[in-house]
Parts: sequence; C-alpha cells; structure tokens
Amino acid sequence: FTVSFLCTNGATAYYNSALQVDGTATGVTTKWQGGTAPTSGHASSVDVYNYVIIKTAATPTYTVLASQTKFA
Repeated sequence: FTVSFLCTNGATAYYNSALQVDGTATGVTTKWQGGTAPTSGHASSVDVYNYVIIKTAATPTYTVLASQTKFA
C-alpha cells in the first residue's frame, strides 16, 4: 500500500513525526530513505511524505519505507 502525505508550510515549518498503521504504532518498523528520520519541516514550502506500507506477518506487523521531499 502506498500513501503520499502533503504538508504545506508557511513561515512556521511543521513535519510528520509519528506514524500509525491500522490505528497503532506497535509492530510498525519505519525505514527512512537515507537512513535518518527527518527532525524538521521546511518553511514556506510543501513537504511531501511518501510511505510504502508492507505487511510482513499474519499479526499486525508492518515495514514502512518512508521519505520526505521538499518542494519550494
């Protein structure tokens, strides 16, 4: 399953810092492109978060491949 989330920022930059699948963060392993999760957004731009969600077991266990891209 693939999801794109757009965060439009003004002078104050916000970012997506939490991820849940099926209403829970338990059993969710997130792997960020480049190896490091973002710690901030980008002011006066649109940050696009892409998530590829892969169910990896019968119980609610998921691997999420994630990335953040700045559009300005």
